[in-house]
Amino acid sequence: MSPPDPTRPAGLRSPLHAVGHVVLVVLGWAGFVWLWSLVLVRPWESADLRGLIVGTLVVAPTLTVAWIVHNVGIYRRRGPRRSVPAVTWRYERDYNEREIVADFVALRDARAVVIDVDGRCKRFVAVDESPRRDREPADA
Repeated sequence: MSPPDPTRPAGLRSPLHAVGHVVLVVLGWAGFVWLWSLVLVRPWESADLRGLIVGTLVVAPTLTVAWIVHNVGIYRRRGPRRSVPAVTWRYERDYNEREIVADFVALRDARAVVIDVDGRCKRFVAVDESPRRDREPADA
């Protein structure tokens, strides 16, 4: 198997895969229409229900089209994605602005990690899982 060509847009693997997608979409829409036909043949006792159905038939497609137009605009401005965005891996402060002190390379292989919060500092420490004397409750 050859690696994917980054200059070619990603697509379906084969024509059979495309046919399968078309069949699933057609079956989905057929089920949607059939279930709505069951709703529509029932007697309606409320104008609110009518308003809800009509509102849904207007609001849902409007929001969907607006989202599609928004994404097409982004695509036209920026072009197609060529790679995953680069992200810096710097975890220096948590969401409460506490300083993070940790050796994440060493923690990767640790069986247990203790997170100690001390004022404005949060320490991640690898520990073994064997019982320790200093952690046992003192007999009074």
